[in-house]
Amino acid sequence: MTASLETLVVAAYIFADGASIPRPGPEGKITDAELIALAVAQAATGVPSDRQFLGLVGKLLPGWFPHLPCQSQYNRRLRRLAPSIASVQLRVSELLVSGDLLIADGTLVAVANYPGCASRSEFAGTAAYGYCAAKRQYVWGMRLVLLTDASGVPVGYTLVAANEKEYEPVCELTASQAGCTLIADKGYWGCADAEMLALQDVTILTTDRVRTACNLEREIRLASPRLVIESTISNLKCQMRLEQHSRNARRTGAANRATAARAHHRHAPECTHRPPTPRSRRL
Repeated sequence: MTASLETLVVAAYIFADGASIPRPGPEGKITDAELIALAVAQAATGVPSDRQFLGLVGKLLPGWFPHLPCQSQYNRRLRRLAPSIASVQLRVSELLVSGDLLIADGTLVAVANYPGCASRSEFAGTAAYGYCAAKRQYVWGMRLVLLTDASGVPVGYTLVAANEKEYEPVCELTASQAGCTLIADKGYWGCADAEMLALQDVTILTTDRVRTACNLEREIRLASPRLVIESTISNLKCQMRLEQHSRNARRTGAANRATAARAHHRHAPECTHRPPTPRSRRL
């Protein structure tokens, strides 16, 4: 099923207006349901910048939102509405999902990388260290497990610690998708996992351990859908600006270490004792 931007915004507003959203203060000129519809429109257009998106609303949806908030108010209120936005987006995606073919994959998301982040970060106790084979390094963060259809529409997602496997999250995500065919990568090898999915009436297809001339055609058929979900994950990271936040965190950590080194050198006591100069030896 394909839908225009107007249809997505109307569906998101109806779902958000029917949900009970707690409001800590008086209602503003723009309601929470309208803000959630705006957030769905921003995700559909793929514009990561809030300021740029608010400037395009009048052109994309002329006359739909006469009272737009400023960029800071828009960002602050969306952070409060994050659980409701996730619920509405999943309900909208159910209208767009087509076919019984699903694709599952996971990716590591770094949440912090400064010294002592494992104990001082707000993710302490939830995040963990996990190995990223693509970058060949350990990342302290979370693992995003995503489930999409054949066209890349997200069906469900979950976040687990970076050191956890993806078997159990995928089983939970496919619990309501009985009768579907699941395509996954080599990380889902195992007879026990296949049997557990079979109890849910889910058939899983993974790549073979050894690529030969006999299974080359099958491997090519499985590789094409996996490119769809990898592209979807890349778009999600771009929209959520995860790579930008990761780069900023690295720069901030490097700047803090450099500042601490300069401060230590500035306040270190001067050395008044010079080491003895080595005397030359006569042969």
